Amino acid sequence: MKFTNLRAFEKHIEGAAPSHFSSLYIVLGKEAFQRKTAVDKLVTAMKGAPSAQSEFDVQSFESDQLSSKDLMQELNAFVLFASKRAVLLESAEKLDKESMGILESYFEKPNRSVCLILSATSLHHGSNFYKKAEKIGIVLEFVEEKSWEKERSVPEWIATTVAAEGKSIDATTCRHFVKLLGTQQELIHSELQKLFCYIGTRTQITMADVSAIVSSVPVETGFQLGEAIFRRDGTSALRICKGLLLEETPFIVLLRQLRSQFQTEYQVSAVLAQGGGASEITQLFPYMRGAILERHMTFAQSYGKQNFKAGILKIDEIELQAKNSGLSSDFLAELLIVRLVTRTF
Repeated sequence: MKFTNLRAFEKHIEGAAPSHFSSLYIVLGKEAFQRKTAVDKLVTAMKGAPSAQSEFDVQSFESDQLSSKDLMQELNAFVLFASKRAVLLESAEKLDKESMGILESYFEKPNRSVCLILSATSLHHGSNFYKKAEKIGIVLEFVEEKSWEKERSVPEWIATTVAAEGKSIDATTCRHFVKLLGTQQELIHSELQKLFCYIGTRTQITMADVSAIVSSVPVETGFQLGEAIFRRDGTSALRICKGLLLEETPFIVLLRQLRSQFQTEYQVSAVLAQGGGASEITQLFPYMRGAILERHMTFAQSYGKQNFKAGILKIDEIELQAKNSGLSSDFLAELLIVRLVTRTF
């Protein structure tokens, strides 16, 4: 069985509780926050009522730090102090060939007292490993949304998250939240927790509450960074970027915000390339009107559709280097900006 969104997965969990969970769950998605949210909901459902939670044990491991021998010991271990058990393998895309082979055999006869949860950015759907896992398990694979889709869905997610806390927030305030912070759910979730503390027993989150708690300076400056790049103003782009890093803005967050801007402008340029105009763009991005719309159209026409596409690939390349190469954020940021400002693809 396969699901592509969290709500459908939650309905499955509700139906499976308390004693009909699968022996294997596979949670796939590019965003770590989405995967963690899904896994947390699954584990919470497995634990059941607070009175029964002491009878449930969860162990979490990084897939590249656990040998195949240790993995099988965990999966086949006898449970002494819990009636149910879950083993969570994070970053399952990093499993080595030997571990995958052993798990393929395990899938044929899994330990029914253990629930194995695999969390990964992706798994090759054509591999024997995935096919065998899918055959016996439950798969949740988040579909990566386009930037304009996120600008529609994230405000809805904010309202749902707020409602789950027994509070309310109107649509305009939700959109204002996204305008300030972008569409990164992990960042928004963190700011929402601050808001819940700030409003205390009040049940309504207002625009004034958001303005009081949520700082827009890094995000707004981040947008200025993107706009400087689109103008090919290298001096301003380097100055803004260095300022952001000095303010301890995480480099990965900066890259993802910049990527979101490139995705948005790419879509605007695609509309124009297909002969569309202002009305078609506003239909995709309701907040683009008047001077804001004119600015986006100017950027799309001057920077160019192919340059936006190539820029997205370059940003992804730099993010990979930031995670794996050991090179400094300052060096990678300068390298990226020079490429984005000077290159014409």
